[in-house]
Amino acid sequence: MLTSGFPLEGFAGYTSKTVPFKTTSDGTINADVVYPEKSDGSPAVILLHYHGGFLVVGDRYAFLPYWLVYACTSRGWIFVTPDYRLMPESTAHDAIQDAADAYKWVHSSLPDLLGRPVGSILLAGSSAGAYLALNTAISATKKPHALLLIYGTLNPAGPRYTTPGMNIFGRPLVETGAILEAWPMKAQDDERKSVSAYPVVNPATDPRLALVAALHIDALFPDYMTGIAGLGRQIATEGVRAIPEEHQRLFPLHFGDLSGLPRVMLLHGINDTAVPLDCSTEAEEKLKASGVQVLTAYPPDAEHGFDARAGNVNVETSAGDDVIAVESLRKAIGFLEQSIAS
Repeated sequence: MLTSGFPLEGFAGYTSKTVPFKTTSDGTINADVVYPEKSDGSPAVILLHYHGGFLVVGDRYAFLPYWLVYACTSRGWIFVTPDYRLMPESTAHDAIQDAADAYKWVHSSLPDLLGRPVGSILLAGSSAGAYLALNTAISATKKPHALLLIYGTLNPAGPRYTTPGMNIFGRPLVETGAILEAWPMKAQDDERKSVSAYPVVNPATDPRLALVAALHIDALFPDYMTGIAGLGRQIATEGVRAIPEEHQRLFPLHFGDLSGLPRVMLLHGINDTAVPLDCSTEAEEKLKASGVQVLTAYPPDAEHGFDARAGNVNVETSAGDDVIAVESLRKAIGFLEQSIAS
């Protein structure tokens, strides 16, 4: 069943629909599809983008990269953005599975749903979504044509996530005890219903964003991702060998097979104060060492989410005077276009 999607409407010659791509015991998980109203029957290029939100907040409309949507609608491509299950009601295993299932759904079900064949698939993600895109590409039997990883949380075993004492965006430290008590990590006997979409209304007072801050301050991301209390501290003292085998797939730069990946572009602001640049530079190093073709854009003075903050703008047709690091966004679009041509 297709229902009208919002805010992915108003693109000339395009229709936006909301589609349930997966059903769990807690209900359906949705994706939005932006596709041309008319088709000549030729295989369609699809850009599948995973939203950010630190695996804790957000939905398929969150922090929307309109510049990527416009890149699709100006080329006859299809844009897909899915939800996925969030922490702390779920672990990162669930988010990774949902991301992989969305990719499989694009291959297997979307062609029949839209009545047109699928051609090249481009995989992209922002922040936590880049982490999901990387994991999806690693696990996929049929690889995407290219990966665009935007200020990605690509190394959750890195010092930023295993060393306590620092909030995000340079904000002051807060008392975390009550926050963590209200939002415990997922347990074996957890009866909380999973959450696959959480739009933030007021960032200043949002309780789940308070959890995001607490997880950074106390370096608990590895714990909440896996459900293992104390894992972040173990990684800090023992290295990644402390990660149990059944959870190693959550740490793709250390345990994933990168050698089979398609060409990758890493886009990350040098002065990002939410996800450190070294998440991307370490990924660049490991990807190149695995023989992967890598393109980078590390613009100065581009804070986390700089592209989403630009809002509803087409960076190819506008002057871009008000868009931070606009040339890096144009470079990313060129990368995607070249990837399907090669």
